[in-house]
Amino acid sequence: MAQSSDPLASLPSGVKLLLRNLHNLIPEKLTDSNYPAWSLNVKTALEANLLLGWIDGHEAAPPKILSNDGKENPNPEFQTWIVIDTQIRACLLAVINPSVHKHVRNFTTSADLWNALGARYNFVSTAHIYQLRDKLHTLRKGTKTITQYLDEVATILTDLDALNEVIPERDVVNAVIRGLPHEYSSFKQNIRMNNENISLNQLSPL
Repeated sequence: MAQSSDPLASLPSGVKLLLRNLHNLIPEKLTDSNYPAWSLNVKTALEANLLLGWIDGHEAAPPKILSNDGKENPNPEFQTWIVIDTQIRACLLAVINPSVHKHVRNFTTSADLWNALGARYNFVSTAHIYQLRDKLHTLRKGTKTITQYLDEVATILTDLDALNEVIPERDVVNAVIRGLPHEYSSFKQNIRMNNENISLNQLSPL
């Protein structure tokens, strides 16, 4: 029987499906302004299919050659690893804006490519965190609906989470309350006088 020409033929069907469709699962290509959300989307998609180890270094390449009784033979596990790694690298390149390609085109593993992207974009993380925190604490509802207002808060928190910056929920609630207009004065006063911790989800039915 002829050997399959499909390099993914021996992989689990779920893995094959992800690798062939990762570019469709990431809503936006990486640009200079969306790294936190983009990287979170990529990591989530890979982690859901047990492939995160290829980019975070935990799934290191097995030996290329196996020695047995003085004989050296290609390691089939290495062949499987390199196929998956190459496919992930190709998927990453497919979800990167062409303007970014020049910074990562020479890397030969998905982990090296991922780390290069992190090094390029994380150097601005501290400044970006300050910007996001300031945006959270100065955000105002204005003419937005409550849903739109809370969605904007959620977007800020998602971006902060992608930068490994966690804001205590009480601080988030205080920021949300502070941004409400005058007609919510009674509600704001009640929340501030409440000694119990109020979650952000409890504010949604406003």
